[in-house]
Amino acid sequence: MGNILTALSRPFKDLLNIRKKDIDSGLQAVAKSTRSRSANYLSVQTLDPVRLGNAFSVADNGDIADQATLFELVEEHDPHIFSELSKRRRAVTGLGWQLRAPRDASQSELDRTAELQDMLADIPGIEDALYDVTDTIGKGFCALEIDWGKGDVWLPRRLIFVPQHDFRVDIRNGDFLYLNNGIPEPLKPAVWCIHQHKAKSGYIEQAALFRVLAWTYAYKAYNVMDMQRFLETYGMPLRLGKYPDGITEKQRNELLRAVRNIGYDGAGIISTQMSIDFIEAKNTGRVDDFLSAVEYWERKQSLAILGGTLTSQADGRTSTNALGLVHDKVRREIMLHDARQIEPSITRELLAKIVAVNGMFPMDRMPVFRFDTAEPVDQEKAVKILTDGVRLGMEIDIEYAHELLQIPRAGKDAKLLTASQIGMASDTASLSRAALSVTQTDHSVDAMADKLANEATVHEQAIIQQIYACIAESGDYDEAIAKIEQLNIDLSAFATLIGQGMAAADLAGRVKVEDKV
Repeated sequence: MGNILTALSRPFKDLLNIRKKDIDSGLQAVAKSTRSRSANYLSVQTLDPVRLGNAFSVADNGDIADQATLFELVEEHDPHIFSELSKRRRAVTGLGWQLRAPRDASQSELDRTAELQDMLADIPGIEDALYDVTDTIGKGFCALEIDWGKGDVWLPRRLIFVPQHDFRVDIRNGDFLYLNNGIPEPLKPAVWCIHQHKAKSGYIEQAALFRVLAWTYAYKAYNVMDMQRFLETYGMPLRLGKYPDGITEKQRNELLRAVRNIGYDGAGIISTQMSIDFIEAKNTGRVDDFLSAVEYWERKQSLAILGGTLTSQADGRTSTNALGLVHDKVRREIMLHDARQIEPSITRELLAKIVAVNGMFPMDRMPVFRFDTAEPVDQEKAVKILTDGVRLGMEIDIEYAHELLQIPRAGKDAKLLTASQIGMASDTASLSRAALSVTQTDHSVDAMADKLANEATVHEQAIIQQIYACIAESGDYDEAIAKIEQLNIDLSAFATLIGQGMAAADLAGRVKVEDKV
């Protein structure tokens, strides 16, 4: 058995020994923890850099609760950060996924891989759980607790997201500890899925993307607050009340109250002996100066999250097609970076537990989780390349051809599409044109025979692959022969080619006769 490590830095074989006890003991956290701390939502309107530095310093010693809380509040308070992070997260969750068996997998392993993929897809809320996993892109790690369903097949009933501020890091070994009413306790390996995601190098408490974004938020928050104060001060004219000498203090208070409220109420009454003047402020600065400062920090945030600003701040002047292609390349590189970090965690932290609990695979033969990150291909060009390669005598693997064309292999009992089903008339016409071409350039029978041989190569390779699969799955010569004899090989494609060849030969002969006449 392989020595696969969990997020707790322990060999995976330890999980096999303790899984029954851990699963039977139930959840370590709760679905919606009532023990979680309540956040002070007003505390980050102006985030003091000193407070931010103190939170980071404490986190470096393993106490990540304050840092994680700040990350949550910054994400809620800043729509720009939320929007850009959502784009990056959806770039991953929008991908398809599949389980990939080992390259030398037997038919039995392929069948069990398909069964395991169906089991994974049937987990309630699996797509929501994958989105929760991408929360690590900004915050460095995430924790999902498995609520196991027991029966003939043990499968998660729920994957419950637990906030990052409910954990701390053991700085001695890097393990995560769950804060149970503030008391750290080790995680139960069989009921937790932990994914760590590094935006930059360093220990996990230092590697989060929000360690960079929090500073930009702090500086931008000061600009936003100054702009609000500016608008409150200069957004409406100064209201100056005037009163004559000799009035009572009560009358002065009434005038002051009227001056203060007239900006909001838009109406008021005062004595005819009093007056209210509106004085327009001059040379007070412009709100554009504050907006420019805010836009500066938002550009820095976009650069940190997406590697560019084109998707959020296109201005019509610098948004050229060439620049768009560069940004798209950067976007894809970031998406691949995120996907490649998440894939092994899903394999190790979720798939491996399902496999171990149900005894489906040895650890060194289990399938792996993969996102579908292949870019769309021009299938017409790809078919031409493959066809030309076969005609040149190149040995092209059938599996490679399927992957290149992005056409999945047929299932075990699937009904296969053959050349004869595509249309006899169109194929005959195509081969007739080929025969005419041969007649115009080379009147030999050998040239036409070579063309027919090339057309038949694809069908020959398909049969050879079936025979090869029988041999690979057999233990001895007799078993291989028996399996080959049981193959249901469709020869209709060859019959079609022979018929087309005869038709082409007839047409070529007629062309020869017409040339002589």
